[in-house]
Amino acid sequence: MMKRVSSVMILIFVSILAILPCAYGMRYDGPYSGRVIDADTGMPIEGAVVLGVWNTEKATPGGAVHDFYDARETLTDKNGDFELPGMGVKILSNVTPMDVLIFKAGYEHIGLYPWASLKEDILLRKKIKWEGKKAIIPLNKLTMEERRKRILGKENFPIYKQKYFVNELNKEYFEAKGFSPYKEVK
Repeated sequence: MMKRVSSVMILIFVSILAILPCAYGMRYDGPYSGRVIDADTGMPIEGAVVLGVWNTEKATPGGAVHDFYDARETLTDKNGDFELPGMGVKILSNVTPMDVLIFKAGYEHIGLYPWASLKEDILLRKKIKWEGKKAIIPLNKLTMEERRKRILGKENFPIYKQKYFVNELNKEYFEAKGFSPYKEVK
């Protein structure tokens, strides 16, 4: 009898160890929606890049380690609206909630921030308003001098997952250096 109890305890212990690296029990990831507007005029910004990035999180003795999992991007429409579908239902998954980057040439950018921080971060929550689950994200227009000073580069994951972002970065670079008009490379 004692041998059987001992075997069951070992099985329970091993099961718990197998589940511990999973950071999240059960959750539904997405959809993520919002509107990007000009901070001064309140007018929608068409063509802003909204890039969502998901990572995996693995527990190690030295702390959590994050690895790229997936990325999805979209452009805002003529009303400044966007929607990213998310990853759907996640059960005992080590996929983290989405980080978001929002970028439009000539404007300040947001990111890469956890989507939840748009509501929780002290500085961002003063700026970003919410209509239900839809974030209303104002971006300030930058002067040419401010555009020349900022340094942006591609994020550290596959380039084919950030086509819109790279095109918008190229546009920013060429305009800031005085090489206008920019022609999109496909």
